[in-house]
Amino acid sequence: MITDNLDQAAQLLTRACQDGHRLTMLPRAIQPSDLEQGYQIQDIVATREPVAGWKVAATSQAGQNHIGISHPIAGRFGASCILDSKGTADMAGNLMQVAEAEFVFKFCANLPARTNLYSIDEIMACVGTLHLGIELPDSRYELFVQAGAPQLIADNACANLFVLGPKIESDWRGDDLTSLKISLCLDGVLATEGVGSDALGDPKTALSWLVNHVSDRGIDLLAGQFVTTGVCGDPTSVGTASHVQVEVENYGGVEINLLRIEQGPPD
Repeated sequence: MITDNLDQAAQLLTRACQDGHRLTMLPRAIQPSDLEQGYQIQDIVATREPVAGWKVAATSQAGQNHIGISHPIAGRFGASCILDSKGTADMAGNLMQVAEAEFVFKFCANLPARTNLYSIDEIMACVGTLHLGIELPDSRYELFVQAGAPQLIADNACANLFVLGPKIESDWRGDDLTSLKISLCLDGVLATEGVGSDALGDPKTALSWLVNHVSDRGIDLLAGQFVTTGVCGDPTSVGTASHVQVEVENYGGVEINLLRIEQGPPD
């Protein structure tokens, strides 16, 4: 049940998303008390625009350490959050200032909510394409490391900008994604390298967790939506870099230019 407190929290976070201002944290009186309340707030915030994709956050030890929690959480990307490879991401005002290399599955069929769990075979039958992605997360909280899982979930699991690469043309379905090396370079220099197993042991396992988590909450997943399965390697500080590229051998890559133009005071 959505209470007035949860609705107030959602309105604060929605305004923060729209206006670009940041909260220290949610006021104590309206903070979510558990994970479910965090997701209820997220549900309200997510109604402001169509959902283009879903994310699984904190699937690796490095990702968990970065935001100070110990288990995966889910979030959503609105359509306005999605960038094309080789485009430009506005990093002005981004507090986290990190880039993450990720494997991404895109659905070709709906996965309606149901009471029994989806098997991995059922899920993969509804996956049309595999992609590489670059996540550029951020939080609406100044103290995001101290916020805790319920508040981070309410804040859409730090969803911000996401770069969706082109579909992988090779026959990837027979590949062992757990052992594939994925690299992230800043201005052409290797910054971090990970493997598919960094994402909850296997990107397919992370995908299955997300599908069944969303289904259990009574939410349908739709053809055309994607799921990005969590950082492989370390969340990497971009510093003053102007270009990020993620690659997997034989799979190609995805890249994005970074722009930082801080808006000055009005004349």
